[in-house]
Amino acid sequence: MPYQAVCHILIIEEHGHLRMASQKDSKKEDSLKDLFAKTPAKRMAQTGPLEAGYGDAAGPGLLESDGALLTRAFMEQLFESLREDLATLKREIAADIKDLKREVIDLGKRVDTVEQAQDTRDEELDCPRRELLTLQDKNQELQYQIEDLENRSRHSNI
Repeated sequence: MPYQAVCHILIIEEHGHLRMASQKDSKKEDSLKDLFAKTPAKRMAQTGPLEAGYGDAAGPGLLESDGALLTRAFMEQLFESLREDLATLKREIAADIKDLKREVIDLGKRVDTVEQAQDTRDEELDCPRRELLTLQDKNQELQYQIEDLENRSRHSNI
């Protein structure tokens, strides 16, 4: 399940005011460059303090569509948006964890089945192994007896 990450960045500017950039991951860098080009200090240098959002006519805290100064209400909306994003990610991660737990449990059951089958095969092979060892011992004993009988027969023929 893919996660859709949205980057919320708060930046403290030269005058202590906060600005925000909110873009998808692929556009983060371009957005930050644009944002720094639109800082109040740069706007004041280009247009003057009143037009840049400072002074009596338009004091700090007014919102503009190009990402101007943040108000308390906007900050609350931002944090609420962040909370919602975190809650969504938390739900997605919890669902993925549940899926992984199910898979681990399933794999555990399959491993148990394989281990039981292997134990059964080991037990089935123990009997032929013991029989083989017994037959090897008997074979060795018979070879000793044959050798002994051959030796006795030679001594009798001399």
